[in-house]
Amino acid sequence: MNKKLIVTFTVGIFLLGMMELIVSGILELMSSDLGISHALTGQLITVYAVSFALFGPLLIRLTENMSSKLVVLLSLVVFIIGNVVFGLSSTFVMLSVGRVITAMAAAVFIVKILDITVVLSEPRVRGKMLATVYMGFSAANVFGIPIGTIIGAQFGWRVIFAVVIVIAILVGLGVLFFVNSEALNADVAPGEVKSKITSKRNVTLYITVTLAVLIGNYIILGYISPLMTSHGYTLENVSFALLITGIGGMTGTYLGGNLVDKIGAKMTVISMLSLFLVSLFVMPFLYGTPILFYINVFCWALFQWATSPAIQGGLVENIEGSSSNVFSWNMSALNLGIGVGAVIGGIFINNFDISYGPWLGFVIVALGMVAAINIKTGQKQEV
Repeated sequence: MNKKLIVTFTVGIFLLGMMELIVSGILELMSSDLGISHALTGQLITVYAVSFALFGPLLIRLTENMSSKLVVLLSLVVFIIGNVVFGLSSTFVMLSVGRVITAMAAAVFIVKILDITVVLSEPRVRGKMLATVYMGFSAANVFGIPIGTIIGAQFGWRVIFAVVIVIAILVGLGVLFFVNSEALNADVAPGEVKSKITSKRNVTLYITVTLAVLIGNYIILGYISPLMTSHGYTLENVSFALLITGIGGMTGTYLGGNLVDKIGAKMTVISMLSLFLVSLFVMPFLYGTPILFYINVFCWALFQWATSPAIQGGLVENIEGSSSNVFSWNMSALNLGIGVGAVIGGIFINNFDISYGPWLGFVIVALGMVAAINIKTGQKQEV
């Protein structure tokens, strides 16, 4: 893959990843402007996550026999339409419609970009290439919300979506000019199998790891503000912790991709999950020592995000042909995990001491470790 294509893909995933998170940064601006309560406005995040999880696999299935390049370009067109609807909306219903449209487009775009990256990358650096492109998603956590918040505060929240549309057009032009359709072998001969799962067991286990990791992570991340303030930290400290989390996530994504190329997907998942579990277990002991707490927060994010390219690499190992379908199922599990983790975390802090939330996360991630250990390497037959 050439550098122009890598930049195009990374910026594209950053852009669509930012759209999933942007509402949290401009929630108060939107709420005040439209006269909608904070609680209701916040549900736009749920609308996006649920739409992404539900429609992604269906749309990937419907478009699997189309040219990947064409599907990516069409998804960007739909994404732009969704942002136009959202940016011009004045009611919660229309905002929700805009979110559903953009989520559907993002679910297809991100998966197809990852699939194209697999096809165009040499096997020896495939993990690194996947990690580099997927780093756009983790970067959205670090820079997306702050950038959107600043633009919204200075020029109004609707301007953000005008800027997003312009960047989406530039990404579309990059895809149009830099993606070689012939190299993708997009046109499948009659009777040829587009995609075949060589081990349903392994695919299921890898996706189970994704679900467990995201549930365990968002039990904490979704409530990190009350978790920290209940132990004497300020909101400024919370912002700093989130920045550290984002930087850790970007670092972890890159680390995970490189480890896949060196020690394999399964070993990377197991080693990173082991360290992730350690960071969850020790967290409640570190609240009173800020420097150690912040270091652990960085490690916590690093180890969690390092599992992402490893899981993607593992899924690729168990697929012949296009990886779009399994990538889509994995992204659905990711979004489902975020939603379930937030729900479980909310129930937990309403009934128990929030300080021990990381230990609940530990238990759930440990179930993911059990799944990872049971992955069979070198398995080539469908089971």
